[in-house]
Parts: sequence; structure tokens; C-alpha cells
Amino acid sequence: MSALYRRIPFIFNGLAAATLALALAGCQTPSSQPGAQIPATPGDAATASRQSAVRLLNEARQLASPEKDRAQLQAAAILYTLGDNATLRQAASTIDAEQLTDTEYAKYAQVYGSALAADDEFFTALDLVSAPRLEQAWFQIPADTALPLRNLRADLWNLMGDIDSGIAERQRIAPLAREDDAIAANNNGLWQLLTQLPSKELRLRAEESLDPKMRAWYELALLGRDTQADISTQLSALNRWRQQWPNHTAVSHPPQALQLLEQLASQRAQNVALLLPLSGPLGSAGRAIRDGFMAAYYSALDAGAPTPQVQVYDTGQDQPFEEIYQTAVNNGAQAIVGPLDKSKVANLLATEMLPVPTLALNYGDQGRLTHDLVQFGLAIEDEARQVARQAYRLGHRQAMILAPESSWGQRGLAAFTEEWNLLGGSVTESRNYRDNSNFSQLVSDALLIPESKNREQELRRKLASPLKFTPRRRGDVDMLFVLAQPQQARQIKPMLSFFYAGELPVFSTSQIFAGTVNRQRDRDINGVRFTALPWLFEDDNETKQNIERQAAPAPAFARLYALGADAFRLYPRLPILRQFPEQQVYGLTGALSLTADGRIVREQIWAKIDKGAPVPITTSESGNVSTDDSVRVDHR
Repeated sequence: MSALYRRIPFIFNGLAAATLALALAGCQTPSSQPGAQIPATPGDAATASRQSAVRLLNEARQLASPEKDRAQLQAAAILYTLGDNATLRQAASTIDAEQLTDTEYAKYAQVYGSALAADDEFFTALDLVSAPRLEQAWFQIPADTALPLRNLRADLWNLMGDIDSGIAERQRIAPLAREDDAIAANNNGLWQLLTQLPSKELRLRAEESLDPKMRAWYELALLGRDTQADISTQLSALNRWRQQWPNHTAVSHPPQALQLLEQLASQRAQNVALLLPLSGPLGSAGRAIRDGFMAAYYSALDAGAPTPQVQVYDTGQDQPFEEIYQTAVNNGAQAIVGPLDKSKVANLLATEMLPVPTLALNYGDQGRLTHDLVQFGLAIEDEARQVARQAYRLGHRQAMILAPESSWGQRGLAAFTEEWNLLGGSVTESRNYRDNSNFSQLVSDALLIPESKNREQELRRKLASPLKFTPRRRGDVDMLFVLAQPQQARQIKPMLSFFYAGELPVFSTSQIFAGTVNRQRDRDINGVRFTALPWLFEDDNETKQNIERQAAPAPAFARLYALGADAFRLYPRLPILRQFPEQQVYGLTGALSLTADGRIVREQIWAKIDKGAPVPITTSESGNVSTDDSVRVDHR
């Protein structure tokens, strides 16, 4: 339970109240002449509201509980509407919640919880809004008070990765949401939660659900994930779903991502050029991406969907890239996918305006604010930043990092460190290693075990009596971020237990898993949480099946095939990502969103190694929660 609920109730300090009231009063905008009649403006309304908050806080100084706490709650609610988060927290933090009625407590939890969440105190906010007291009082709380609180709860669970709790909360919100805006917002929230689940899990839940409404939701989310290879196929499936569930809330208030399908289908390019290196140093990577792209193409073709004409150009030859690009344009390309080479992406970035929309398959050193170029790739930076955000949300603040000296390792290290510092975390220890490093010594030194042993020796010299001593690891880190390939991770993780840090939460990126299940070898990395390509868990995906049937890709190349397949499903959906920046395309490489400067950002699913195999995480984790308790999918 959060310290928020362990604090001892105390009498509101009069000086604190006066200080807070003065601070609020200082923010007021005085009128130019006393008593002058000034037309009402939004600024006047805010000033009047702030004056009301000042008055309530001044009154609270003279009141005893529970009237004092109610006055402070009223002031906090006003400050919430004004967006004054800092002053709101000062006002709400001194409320004795035990003095409030259940309805008042619900308002307090919503207002104070929103302020805490805005300051990234997610665990404290979640403790507050999910207090046992609320679970016993929902039927007594009016809908207009319960609705914003339940929305906050659902958003927090989604943020913390507890998909199941978020789904359950969205179900409870449905009967409370009466207005169109509230229904649409809840449907969008539920859609975002459901589409984070792997297709296998959605299919299983659709088959097992006893609730017809939820069965329809699972089928709709499955439709959103499984048929994205072609917009027309998805649109046909959506129309069949609507006919089957004509009275469903998602028919009257469809999620935003589904509303633009008809428009996108009419705007689809009829001629697409694929510009990839099929020869030269990058030839193997280019061919894997091409085969993934064409596997998605043939999946759409086999489904009877309209497909564009695809022309493939080899950029690995000596011919200047600019000539190859212009040839594709002259041959009628309405959209271009590629190039892969980073230097060629830089050439596109340096071009003032491209003649046709282009989806590059790598990232340059900068973005581009025009709509003619989007950059998409498998950047380690995306995964490292995702690790930083998730670890911070889970309450960690002091990180230790182990990273290889390789280029990708250093890029991941830099991205994690930058994001971690921006969030407010601190990097206590960061060490680099090589493939031939002594990993026992690396971990021991990082955990300051030699210093602990030196203290033991010093004590033995000073004390004449026998001494029982167990070396202790450093106590100023609460999580470890490991950037590692499987063979490196299998050596690093066991050393943590050997050096008294077996309980330290370990986070990593998708590189830590080789791509094929090897329970015997990967038992050494049990418990590691990592960002995983959805490809791992999409065994029923037709495009993946086509790729494995035709190419039997080595695990090292699987992500490149996935990149090619996602490029096919992504390029026609770029307009929807531009119009709705909060929307995502759920692909085999992750949930894909578009930044304002034209860069695709991937957010992968969370998984954990359990009994030597990866399993997706769909419920919240705290500390060292067992994967058996947190994962539903692969334990059936």
C-alpha cells in the first residue's frame, strides 16, 4: 500500500493554509478599477474560480473536520479545472480522507490521483484510485462522479501495462457513459487495450467469452490486427462484423482507427516501387525485407483484395540512387518504399521536395516536417526508450546499465540514458563490455562486491572475535538495464544471483532472445523482462506463415522479414496516422505511430523469460511478480 495511506492524520496547519491562500491570491488578475463592470471573459471566469479557491482555503483555516476537509476538497476540485497541478497537490495532500463521505472520497481520488499521475507518480495514483473503500461503495456513488474516476483508473492500468484490469474497467464504464463523447472515448480506450493483445490471445478469448458484447469486441480487435495486410480486406471484414453485431456500441460509436477505412481504400496507390539493395553488402538484408513485403502482398492477393502493381529496383548496384529513384517515378510509381541504406535516406532528407510519398526503411539523423517522406526501421533507440518508460512507471528510479561497446549497444545506452534522465530517474552505474569480457568480474565490480569484501577484511583486522560476514551488493540501484545478445545475457544474468542481486529486476530489449525457443539454454535468463517483437507470438498470422513456408528465415533475419511485411501494411495507412497522431498500426514489429517530423516509432509488447521460453505480459507487475501469475497466454 502506498505511503499516501500510511500517513498519520494531522490537523491542518494554519500557517500552511495561509501560505497556500496567499499563493493563490498572488496569481489573481486585478481589475483596472475597483468596482468597475468588466464584460465576462474566459480570463475573468478563471480569476473568479481562483478567488473561490482562495476563499475556500481561507475558510478551511477556521473550520474543524469534516467541514475543513470538504472545503479543501472543493478548492482542489476548482484548481483541477484550472489546471493548477502544483497548488492542487498542496491543497489535496492535507485532506484527511477518512473524514469524507464515499462520494466525496471518489471526487478526492479522481482529482488528487490526476495530479499525482501528471507528476509521474503512477503507483501512488493507482493506489489511491483503487483503494478497497471504493470497491465497497460504487453503487452509492453518482455516475457523474464515478465516470471520471473510472476513466482515470482505466488509463492508469493501461499505462502500467495491466491490460486485463484496464479492459475490466472499460467494461464497467460502458453503462455509465451516456453522452456520445463519453461513449466514443470509452470505445477508443477499450480498442487501444484490446489491440495490444496478441492475435492468438484475442482468438482464444473470443471463443471462450460468455459475454456476447465482449465476444464481439474481441472479434473486432482481432479483425483490426489480422487483416491489416490490405485495407479492402479489412473493410470487407468490418462490414461483415457490423452485419453480425448491428446493435453493438462499436457500430454506433466506432473507434477512430476504423472510421477512415473507406477514405483510405479510395486513396490507395495503384503502382508501388520497392527500392532495396538486392546485391552488395546489404543484399541479404534487402532480400529479406523484399520477401517479407511480397509475402504480405501475396496474402492480400490470395484473400481476393485489390493489390497494387509492385516494381522492385536494386539499389545495391553502382548506379546513382537519384537515378534509380527518378526511374521509378518516371515508370509511374505513386508510392515508393525504400531505401534501406542510411546514406541514401540522408539524400532524401536533403531533397527539398520528393515527387511521390516515400516510406524509407531506415532513419537519417533528423526528421522532416513535410508529408512526402516517412522514416521507418528497427531502431534500437525505440526499444531503449520504451524500457526507460516502463521501468519508471513500475516505480524504479536508480538504474544500473550494462551495454556492449558495439554501435547498437552504445546507441541503446544513449537513448535509455536520455529518456531516463528526462523522466527524473538517475543512472547510478553504467559499464561497457566486450564479447570476450570476464562477465563475472564485470557484474561483481558493477555491484561493488570487491568493496564489500574489503570492508570484511578491514573488520577482521580490527576485531579479535570471530566474524560472520556475508558480502553485500550496492544498495543504490533498484533495476538493471542489460543490452545484450543471448550468449552474453546467459552469462550476465546468473552472475546476479551469485553476487547477491538475484532479486534485482532486469530489463532488456528484443535482442536478448535468439528468436527460437531453447528452454535449456534460456533458463539462465529466466525473469528478464524485455521488449518483444509481436512476430514471436503471431503464429496464426497468415503473412508470417507464408514467410516461414517460403523462406524458412533464420532467427537473425526474422525481424527483417517482419519489417518488410509491416512496410506493406503501413504505407497506405500513413494518412490515418497523420490525421490521428494517437493512433497506431499494429504490426509484426510492434505498435507503429507517426511523429510530427515523419518518423515511425515502434512500441513492442512486453514479455518475460519463464522456464526458458518467452511469454507475453498482459497484467501488471510490481517488483518480482512471478511470470506464472502475470501471464495468461502461454500457460494453457
